[in-house]
Amino acid sequence: MKMLKRLFQLIWLRRVAPKPADFPPASIDPDEFTRLLCSGRSEDLRILAERLSQRPKAHA
Repeated sequence: MKMLKRLFQLIWLRRVAPKPADFPPASIDPDEFTRLLCSGRSEDLRILAERLSQRPKAHA
């Protein structure tokens, strides 16, 4: 019985919608994103990774 209860709990937890992130995703210009991603240069990919990992600045 305990196994069935645990199974139903796991199934229920998977069905629950995930909570939104604490902060919205970083806003990057779509053209700049495409240019950096498609360039193939490792330096551009590093720049893109840094920008995507930054927290957006709070607006007053």
